[in-house]
Amino acid sequence: MLLIDSLLVKVQTVRGNTETKRSALWRGHLACLVNILFSITVNENKCISYYSSKTSVSQVLVPMPLLSFQSLRDRLTIRSQVALLTAITCIAAVGIAAAGAAVLARQSAVASANQELQALARNMADRLDQHMFERYREIKNIAGLGPLQETWSSDPDAVRVVLQRLQASLPEYAWLGFASPDGTVRAATKGMLEGASVAARPWFINGLKQPTVEDVHDAKLLDKLLRVSPDDAPFRFVDVAMPVKNRQGALAGVLGAHMSWTWADDVRQTVLANEDATAPADLWVVARDGSVLIGPPSGKVEPARLVEKGGTVFIDTSHGSATLTALVTTRGSGDYPGLGWTVAARKPVNVIYATANRLVIQILLVGFIVAGAASYLAWVLSGAVTKPLQNLAERLDLIGRKANITSVEREHGSLDILQLSAAVRSLLRRVGLAEASQQDANSTIKALQREVEAQKKNADEKMLRFGQDLHTLQILADTDGLTGLLNRRAFLPFAEDAWNYFKRYNREFSILMFDIDHFKKINDTFGHSAGDEVIRTMGQIISAGIRTTDKVARFGGEEFVVLLRETDEAAAVLLANRLREKIAKAVVETGGHTITFTTSVGCALATRLARDLEDVIHAADKALYAAKTSGRNRVELHRSSDNRQAA
Repeated sequence: MLLIDSLLVKVQTVRGNTETKRSALWRGHLACLVNILFSITVNENKCISYYSSKTSVSQVLVPMPLLSFQSLRDRLTIRSQVALLTAITCIAAVGIAAAGAAVLARQSAVASANQELQALARNMADRLDQHMFERYREIKNIAGLGPLQETWSSDPDAVRVVLQRLQASLPEYAWLGFASPDGTVRAATKGMLEGASVAARPWFINGLKQPTVEDVHDAKLLDKLLRVSPDDAPFRFVDVAMPVKNRQGALAGVLGAHMSWTWADDVRQTVLANEDATAPADLWVVARDGSVLIGPPSGKVEPARLVEKGGTVFIDTSHGSATLTALVTTRGSGDYPGLGWTVAARKPVNVIYATANRLVIQILLVGFIVAGAASYLAWVLSGAVTKPLQNLAERLDLIGRKANITSVEREHGSLDILQLSAAVRSLLRRVGLAEASQQDANSTIKALQREVEAQKKNADEKMLRFGQDLHTLQILADTDGLTGLLNRRAFLPFAEDAWNYFKRYNREFSILMFDIDHFKKINDTFGHSAGDEVIRTMGQIISAGIRTTDKVARFGGEEFVVLLRETDEAAAVLLANRLREKIAKAVVETGGHTITFTTSVGCALATRLARDLEDVIHAADKALYAAKTSGRNRVELHRSSDNRQAA
């Protein structure tokens, strides 16, 4: 309705004498009305009528240029837009719901996996401790048997029989043997290593002192004796050693047991047997140094991750894919002290997220189905709502095309549509009345147009002359008369702009200060006209040697200043030396004389220590003074520490 009222205000009263003029006028206004009915962004559709000086027919200009989004909306009907908006809203709601569900489901999956992996690792750790405790207790009990106290040293055959029976009852004992205090093996299962010395083996050395458990290690003396084929994997043992004493309490020797490390993998397989096949976990056994005892040969756990007691859970990315890892340390059992192993229960993160991802996909599928159904329902319902608007637009399009159609019928369906049709009918009546005054308005407009055109032409000529004069004055005010370069007044705004960019965005810039060496001598020797020519030549060389974004100005006398934007310290010094060398090679021919000259250059880079632009220019001036006092024809760079002093 606001757009209709705006249209009514802008309708210009015109009067035509023929049916052709009337039809053309109505077509112009009705074209605007049709555009209104099918436009959504009403605030930017404006119909402006201009009277032509050559015709009495109004020229209606429709609509002003719109943004691409508005142009897209203008190509769609209200019905299409409602259906599309419904679909977008539903899809957005589904997306938000799916995202929320994904976050919650993944959090729940990770929490559940944390508990599952910790329980799995603890189960494995407890089984390892229990197994080692039982073997530790068995060897300890055999070493302390009373009937064997007199047999250890006196009857090796009887000892061998006892050891072989123990090995037969538990095949994981790869070797059992008794060694005398000097390290000589007196009795062993299957007679292996009997008579050999084990005095240098850690299990024997520690077993002489106290009950000992040795960590996993590769077989040394027994490897070749136990392997059936050279292609078999090397044997790895866990050792248990107990000191053996005779009936008098004296040390009789050491009882040692080498258990094949394969028993630990059997425990691992037993623990993993009940795992879900669709989301399997893996178990590693890790030594104190982080090396993997059971698991992939290339596996490694950072020692910093290992804990002495309790456990920890983290996401490991060191082996490629992200893996949730729970670490639980073995604690020993009974008088078995433990070997500090850590059990790592691992499960890939993508496996943990699989269930959550399936839930999200199901939510998305259901959401898309609901969005499609809602969009179709919105399409059907919006069709019934927009039908009266379509009827009104079609009726308006016939006005001016058929002489017998001059108005529209009232449309029903909603209060807005009823008000719109009433306003259109009222507008059409006022358009008919407007034709009566069109002729007088055209005459008045033509006279006003001629007067305005004459005044405009006179004003344009004056403004053109004024602009030319102003431009000339501006050039004179901003330009050095001798060199045609910027003067100090025109240079400073550019430099202030560079300073502001530096303070706000940290965009570097540099100031170069040039001064002709021994310029007074040139003036005294060759005259002031020759000195002027030298100044012009130097200005041309500097101006030609810098970028279009840089600015050069003559500050007075033989002194020039250059503003280098986006230039660091090295680039500024490089450019200064290049210009200095070009100037030194230049030759000025004037008054029959050949003149060469040099220049000294001071360079300063804007820093945070500078308070304002003047500090930077002052720093460049100090560097110039240093170049002058250091022998001339050189470039001196002002350092940041000097800037602090200048500030």
